[in-house]
Amino acid sequence: MSQNDLSQEVACTLTEEQKRERSEEVRSRLITTYIGFEEFEDGVSIRFDGVDESLIAVAQFISAELQCCAFAEYELTVSPPYEETVLTIMGPDGTRQLFRDGLVNRLEAEAL
Repeated sequence: MSQNDLSQEVACTLTEEQKRERSEEVRSRLITTYIGFEEFEDGVSIRFDGVDESLIAVAQFISAELQCCAFAEYELTVSPPYEETVLTIMGPDGTRQLFRDGLVNRLEAEAL
């Protein structure tokens, strides 16, 4: 983590209704290209197929998340041979669990 204030509160600022709407958006845009995830101490990396649709959907997701989860640092990686698009989300204590519960678990459930 490079730029985040470690004292910043880890909390999503969306209302419950907004969370439900975002949940549907995430499911419909990201689930079709979801591959898997890895957890680490201060975050999570989520892998998607390396297709244009993934890159666009993940970039849109990051843009939306900046509005409600400004405590986190988002990194989008696309490396040769372009087989995967990787979204890495890092932040203060609690970031990994928040995104595990709110995003990864949803993707995992839909992928089954």
